[in-house]
Amino acid sequence: MNAPGIPFFAGAREMAVHGAGHLEAMASALAQGRALQGPQVAELEERLASLCGRAHAVAVGSCTDALFFALAAHGIGAGDEVLVPAFSFIATASCIVRAGARPVFVDVDAAGLLDLHAAAAACGPRTRAILAVQLYGQMLDPADLEAFAAERELVLVEDAAQAFGAAAGGRPAGSVGRASCLSFDPTKTVSAPGSGGAVLCDDEDLAGRLRRLRWHGRDAEGRFAELGYNSQLPTASAAVLLRKLDLDPAWTLRRRAIAAQYDAALDGTPAQPIGVLPGRSHVFHKYVVRVPAAARDRLRTQLAEQGIPTLVHYAVPLPRQPLFGPGGASAVVPGAEALSREVVSLPIHALLEDHEVMRIAAAVRQAATGS
Repeated sequence: MNAPGIPFFAGAREMAVHGAGHLEAMASALAQGRALQGPQVAELEERLASLCGRAHAVAVGSCTDALFFALAAHGIGAGDEVLVPAFSFIATASCIVRAGARPVFVDVDAAGLLDLHAAAAACGPRTRAILAVQLYGQMLDPADLEAFAAERELVLVEDAAQAFGAAAGGRPAGSVGRASCLSFDPTKTVSAPGSGGAVLCDDEDLAGRLRRLRWHGRDAEGRFAELGYNSQLPTASAAVLLRKLDLDPAWTLRRRAIAAQYDAALDGTPAQPIGVLPGRSHVFHKYVVRVPAAARDRLRTQLAEQGIPTLVHYAVPLPRQPLFGPGGASAVVPGAEALSREVVSLPIHALLEDHEVMRIAAAVRQAATGS
């Protein structure tokens, strides 16, 4: 008899445990009659800015829009080049194309984080910005990143979609560079009932431009001052996110405890976790292990047969995606190529049961060692 399946994501369980409170918060917000730009949106923006050490937060419809707005608000466009890691979700680089600029793909280190030595070599006369991804739940060193950008007079945009709540060098995710972008996608550790995102910054004029871009170019006087877009976070979504911000610290502690159990189970096996780098506080949006490429499919199949789902983040480096054409395909990114062949993501969310964590850990160890 097959073992019962374990959910990779927490959505259904979260609704079973917290759904009544989420729905009550949504109903209360909608009862006020402002489906968009209600008071909960402003409250959420204040909370996010405070938690991330920023002066301003601008809630938008998705992190994909947040990334695009962060570039567009700085005037990044046709003829410009933007440095971007070769290993990330597609939106990290597609936003550059959307802005009219050209992504220049930079290799990554063993943890999947952008390699600043490779970035330095990739800089050219048209390079105007660098888009840095905080991958899987941990951060690049903020001081190194900001010094790199300042020395080359580059606009630094932080993609913190996977790292909300993480820290490095005493700095929280969302506090790095000219602008930082957050995601509230349903797969994120703090998720909206749908999509959602935010841009954080310290410059008042920049925040004003971002607010115009999200709402058809509308300025504070109600005039449509420039070409804008429709990317508003629903008030009901903001109400749910406010509840989840209260729950998130406990959820993060739970994910860290699960990660520690996985670490112990994998010790001494060929499956090695992408661990916590020195000076980092990891939130484990993903728990990712590296296995020999020839063994990855076998490991995933064995786990699936035991009701344990896995995913690969990411199976194809960004430069190899057809969207970016021959220019992307010519990028030399051996670190990203190796990761794409070797990484496996295990289930990790706060609503996993202890017996499920033990079952996953034992099964991964058995599959990794062949015993």
